[in-house]
Amino acid sequence: MKLAFVIIPHFVKGISTRQLIKNIIGIFFKEFGGCTHYKVHGVWNDKEVSEEPIECEKIEVAVRDYRTNKFLEIAETCAMVAGVEELMIQHPDGTIMFLKGAN
Repeated sequence: MKLAFVIIPHFVKGISTRQLIKNIIGIFFKEFGGCTHYKVHGVWNDKEVSEEPIECEKIEVAVRDYRTNKFLEIAETCAMVAGVEELMIQHPDGTIMFLKGAN
């Protein structure tokens, strides 16, 4: 198995992504048998480092090699639904990727 993750901001354009995060946790539970999630903070290129960091949820999941496409499908849908410009993920092969969102 390989570790993969998505990082979803808690708010996008002032709108809560709480329900999306809850849904992704449920999907990962159903598709992969569980996940680990926790709050993380980050900064993005449109923010000054001195500004408040962006609160996000990091959702990690163990993915079997033959399930990689399913993980990517879920992550791509997540990026679109979240309405972000880009969503940071870790592909199960360890590569960091930025998926285009609906913004």
